[in-house]
Amino acid sequence: IVFRGHEVTSEFQIDLSEVFAACEVHQVREIRHPDNEKLIRLTSNPKGPDDDLIEVEGKTGCAWLPWHKDVIFTAGMNHGGLLRATRLTSTGGETGFVDQIDAYDRLSEDMKARIEGLEIVYKYGPIETSPWAAREKVTYLKKSWMNRSMDERAARDWPSVVHPLVFVQPQTGRKILNLSPRFAQSVLGWDKAESDALLDALCNHVWDSPAYFHKWELDHMVLWDNWRMLHCVIPGPVDEIRVVERTTIQGDYGMGRVLQEA
Repeated sequence: IVFRGHEVTSEFQIDLSEVFAACEVHQVREIRHPDNEKLIRLTSNPKGPDDDLIEVEGKTGCAWLPWHKDVIFTAGMNHGGLLRATRLTSTGGETGFVDQIDAYDRLSEDMKARIEGLEIVYKYGPIETSPWAAREKVTYLKKSWMNRSMDERAARDWPSVVHPLVFVQPQTGRKILNLSPRFAQSVLGWDKAESDALLDALCNHVWDSPAYFHKWELDHMVLWDNWRMLHCVIPGPVDEIRVVERTTIQGDYGMGRVLQEA
């Protein structure tokens, strides 16, 4: 849902979010807003002394994020978020969304039958070592404190988790292709070759899906269902700053669990 034409403040953003459910403190401390625990803040300042600078398919940019679901690398996924931009770049920086009900519906009947009941192992780790983080070739020219800190504590603080590959949206009975390429590791219980082949096929299916890309203005807010939608960010220019702030809307669909390693 896109909200336009409002005088947006942090208080209004939080109040609107809490129409749907309480806002929770984000599990990743590195991105929490310094002044309000109900918000996160993502700042991209590629010319700053300690921020990300990336190369995507040979083009240098900033503020890029691959297709993902928020915190699917934990056992409990928050239900949604309400995002707004507080500082914009002149080009790029659009937020993309893919509907995973539509993604499921477009699978062949054979593929739907094949993936029913499967579970996917997810793990937070550096983008460079995540096998399906992105279709594009991505190179970090400079990595921010935030990403370095998260990478350093990945093994210690975020164990592998398992989520169903398909689940039913309770309100409608429709099935969701519950796949987040960014954090996917394997199909639980499958050998590596078969698992990799299936995830290759499904990630390419998701990457080829119809997508909505939101071009931001400062009076915009976008609300989405994190259980249903994937999102990403298109890179922006290397000489401009982008700042966005988001709430984390509480909820747990109750189907994730920590993987008990053998």
